[in-house]
Amino acid sequence: MPEDAGPEALWEMVREARDLYHEARNRYENRNQELDIRAAKLGEQEQSIIARGEELGMQESDLAGERIALDERGDKSSEREKMLLDRETHIRQREINAEAGFIKERQEMLSQLDEAREAFRAEFAEKRQESDARFREKEQALDEREERLAGEERDLAGAKRTLGYEKADLEDLRADLDDRAERRAAAIREELDHRIRSLEGQLGQARHDRDRHEELLRQREDADRKFGQRTPEEVLAELDALREANGKLRAELAERPDTDTAARLAELEREREAWQAERADLRRRVSEYKGRLARTYIDAAERESQRDVIASLTSQRELLQNAHEKLRAEVDDLHRRNEARSPFPACTIMDEDPEFQSKAPLVTEGINLKDFVEELQHRIADALSEPLFYSLPDLRSFIGGLAMGRLILLQGISGTGKTSLPVAFAQATGTQAAEIKVQAGWRDPQDLMGHYNTFEKKFHETEFLKALYRAGTPRWRDTIQVVLLDEMNLSHPEQYFSDLLSTLELPPDDQRLELMTHAVTAAPALLDEKGKLRIPPNVWFVGTANHDETTMDFADKTYDRSHVMKFPERPKRFEVQKPSPRRTISFDALQKAFNEAVQRRHASAETALGYLDSKVRDRLARDFQIGWGPRFIWQMHRYVPVVVAAGGTVGEATDHVLAMRLLRKLENRHDNRPERVEDLKRQIRESWPALDEKTEPTKSIDLLNSELRRLGQEPENGG
Repeated sequence: MPEDAGPEALWEMVREARDLYHEARNRYENRNQELDIRAAKLGEQEQSIIARGEELGMQESDLAGERIALDERGDKSSEREKMLLDRETHIRQREINAEAGFIKERQEMLSQLDEAREAFRAEFAEKRQESDARFREKEQALDEREERLAGEERDLAGAKRTLGYEKADLEDLRADLDDRAERRAAAIREELDHRIRSLEGQLGQARHDRDRHEELLRQREDADRKFGQRTPEEVLAELDALREANGKLRAELAERPDTDTAARLAELEREREAWQAERADLRRRVSEYKGRLARTYIDAAERESQRDVIASLTSQRELLQNAHEKLRAEVDDLHRRNEARSPFPACTIMDEDPEFQSKAPLVTEGINLKDFVEELQHRIADALSEPLFYSLPDLRSFIGGLAMGRLILLQGISGTGKTSLPVAFAQATGTQAAEIKVQAGWRDPQDLMGHYNTFEKKFHETEFLKALYRAGTPRWRDTIQVVLLDEMNLSHPEQYFSDLLSTLELPPDDQRLELMTHAVTAAPALLDEKGKLRIPPNVWFVGTANHDETTMDFADKTYDRSHVMKFPERPKRFEVQKPSPRRTISFDALQKAFNEAVQRRHASAETALGYLDSKVRDRLARDFQIGWGPRFIWQMHRYVPVVVAAGGTVGEATDHVLAMRLLRKLENRHDNRPERVEDLKRQIRESWPALDEKTEPTKSIDLLNSELRRLGQEPENGG
């Protein structure tokens, strides 16, 4: 607020603040009225729902009455039929005792009785069917009404929660607005009080000045009367003029000379005036000459300074020319060196390093997957300084994921061994995992693979690129290579990992990453003439993922192309057996073991797919719009046989795929209904023995139970 603002401006600001407060309060009251109206409407809807529920209860009572009446009619029909049978028995007895002459009459009566009985039975059966049909229709209508009523009750509960949230927000807004209005009013009152005190002080000073000026005014009026209404300045001026005239007259009277002296004095005055004029002319000429001399001195000094500057600039130009020629020579030399040097220095060093060009001793004999997994469990536990305990089912699933595809996603809370598993697996198989720390700012494939600097004529080689190139060198091309993408979902994988997701879908010979858009001189050995690097087939990409407010969700395209695993929070410990000395496992030998398992145990994949098609597919498609295509079928033919060959069962493999690939899509969906989730869980549990009697669908049931709890329903029978 300006310091010089008057009371009117201050009161205007107070009125504006008051108007703003009333306007906000009116908006709040209008909003509150709207909420009351909505609450009333919701209450009416609730009453309508209750009335419909009562009507539905009455219809249920009517149906129960009709069912009782139908039962009573059935009982009466049974009694009538029993009566007819008794009558028939009585007639037969009469026939036995009757004469032979009654045979014809008896046959006619029996025929009539049989026709009446058959007609009654047909009528009773027709009425019973009609009654059952009406009962089923009413029962179906009742179920539909119950379902709609349950949906409306959920909508009402959601509306009530929304209304509660909005009321809470309005209460907070009302409290905040009142508080802000009070603070604003207090600040305005304080400022007004300060301005009032300041104005009162100014008013007191003004009154004091007014009294003093009134006294001076009275004195002035008295003086004006004494001096004839003339101003003091006029009186003083007249007095000074009179005094000056008096002084001149006295001086003239005292110094007045005689006539000769006066003439001589006049002559001297004329000479003095001439001399003064001549002196002024001489002074002017001297001043002019001095100015010319000063300008001459300045021009001379400037010329001397310019000569010095010219000499200095000439010397600097010669030095700069020499430095420029030297720098040009250095730049030309650097250009010649850059043209002769490879733009991929790290990859070129690998080409020249004998260690990368020589082959390592490998285990090439046949691999028994069951023995391989069991030995791997103890070898991993012994690989690191701190033992890591992974269960055999988890290791079988990991190995099955290696056989199924090139991308594996490991999920779970911190400390469950997501990052340690690929590192320990690489060490256990005789290699090392390349660990890549994913950054939150990655948006482009160049952030992962690197980029070319046109000025330096050098490619910025990332650790990811060097790991791919190293995997293709003769030393490592027949080994199992793991590239670990730690915290893969800190940024969107569909952005920085998009090139690899697309490339991994191509045939192995066409899986190439474009690093340069033009031909490369002095290119590394594994780059082709078009600047593309082939993805070595012995590389698996393993990504770890946490799910919190700092991470991104994976898209379905990423999940569909990967093998997903989730680790338990508390792994079971076991007695670690000291493994044999570590040997480097051949990639070809492992692939051969995978292919043999797929061929020999092809029927296990068909069994798993047959179960999913016959028991699960229709319900997933109808209730949750979840299905699968050729990629899923191909993955099942690779995954299930390898898990079974590694010591697992068809049920174990199917449970993992069902939970991690299909049921995972149910999580956190807003359109899930508890009863449908419960029906799906019941169907899986009841049909599971037909697939595998030795196992339980633990992962699938746990996932469905978790979703039920999220929807606010406790699983049946404790889950």
